Amino acid sequence: MKKSFIITLLIILSCSLANAQTAEDALRFSRVLYSGTARFNGLSGAFGAVGADFSSLATNPAGIGLYNASEMTFTIAPTVGSSSTSYNGSTASDNRINFGIGNIGFIFNINPYTKNKSGVLRNVNVGIGFNRQNDFNNRVVIHGVNMKNSMMQSYANTMNERQIDTAQVQDSYPFDFGLAYGTNLVYFDKTTKQYYCDAAYGGVIQDKTIDTYGSMNELDLSIGANLNDQLFFGLTFGVPSINYYENSIYKESDVKDTIPNFISLDYRYNLHTRGTGINLKFGLIYKPADWFRIGASIHTPTWYPSMRDQWFSSMQSTFVDSLGWNSIQYSPIGTYDYRLTTPFRAMGGLAFIIGQYGLVSADYEYVNYSQARFNSVDDSYTDVNNEIKNSYKSWGNIRVGTEWRLFNFRIRGGFAYFSNPYQSKMNNSERYQVSGGVGYRVKHFFADLTYVWTKMDQQYYLYDPTMVNPTTVTYNTNTLSTTIGFRF
Repeated sequence: MKKSFIITLLIILSCSLANAQTAEDALRFSRVLYSGTARFNGLSGAFGAVGADFSSLATNPAGIGLYNASEMTFTIAPTVGSSSTSYNGSTASDNRINFGIGNIGFIFNINPYTKNKSGVLRNVNVGIGFNRQNDFNNRVVIHGVNMKNSMMQSYANTMNERQIDTAQVQDSYPFDFGLAYGTNLVYFDKTTKQYYCDAAYGGVIQDKTIDTYGSMNELDLSIGANLNDQLFFGLTFGVPSINYYENSIYKESDVKDTIPNFISLDYRYNLHTRGTGINLKFGLIYKPADWFRIGASIHTPTWYPSMRDQWFSSMQSTFVDSLGWNSIQYSPIGTYDYRLTTPFRAMGGLAFIIGQYGLVSADYEYVNYSQARFNSVDDSYTDVNNEIKNSYKSWGNIRVGTEWRLFNFRIRGGFAYFSNPYQSKMNNSERYQVSGGVGYRVKHFFADLTYVWTKMDQQYYLYDPTMVNPTTVTYNTNTLSTTIGFRF
């Protein structure tokens, strides 16, 4: 049963039936890859028990309790994202440069203990600002020769299975099947009452470019306290915002002029997704000894009450016959409003403080991606939510980091592992991150510089995975973040 769900999921992902959300959309917006200040990135985000960094407010809000002064931070984070693909023995690669802001944050410190010199309440801190949670900027290029079939044959198969009426195909499926039928890339035989295409047995060069950009950022409003320099706690009200763009171009062309009439097809698809959500995070850090800290936090599910997709597509065909002609069809602009709930999270961390010399820390994050859910006023997401439930799994993410002090300078390093969220071995999306950085700190000023390298391999199917070989996609991201901060 689970295997059949995976097959269905991959077919939906590959064919891009453009008028509905998919399980992959839920995963994309549920998989948070915390970023922010250069110091936070330098330890690969292993701040669950360390604290005193603005970006830790997005993971363990208790970190705000360790501040003993007010602070302002600003981070820029230019990124170079590259990808390489392998499909049917052919390889391709591309890259994209993006300039982004990683963090802007303010911490306001209230210190009643300094005034009264009594009581267990040492500090109360309030924080406001935003941290980057995901970067969608990338470009993937796929190229190869298919001698077995074409995407139009997968369309014809589905249209035959659904027994789509020719009189309704363009009105009922205006973003994909209707375009193929309108440009004669898929045609109907009245004798056999079946749909066919010219490139049914392949012999085509297949090219696809997928250009994505945008980001997911979160506005964090936090408050925390320090009790007797031993117990620290904090609460964050998070307001994440999603802005995601995807533009893809898929092309097929006759390899050696072996297909009667058919020369080429060009299918273009454009999607814009945006939404704003809310969540709560609560955290604790306990310091039983000066050299040891324990941290824990829980994140409620993030509720996006007003997600909106807007999309359109076009398809162009070129044929050679007694007249020679080409045709192009455009879809209408599709718009759909819906709601999304992403999974609950729990985190735990340990930190070992080596006197005035440095620290070593480690975090574990639990998240079950199968808990994500779509819903809308017409409750039309039963099938997709079942796919989410049966396609993804719970595992966890691990982050470790270290920082060492040399006079006013800091040297940092970190590693993070984000586990594969898929149940089936048909796909894998493990992600690895390595980071290193330096910092300079004096009483009222600090500056940090960090380089972060990430890698992820993934299987991608151009269309129906029972017909086409997978494309192996390797993503590499190189980010150089710079933070400047002031204490007062």
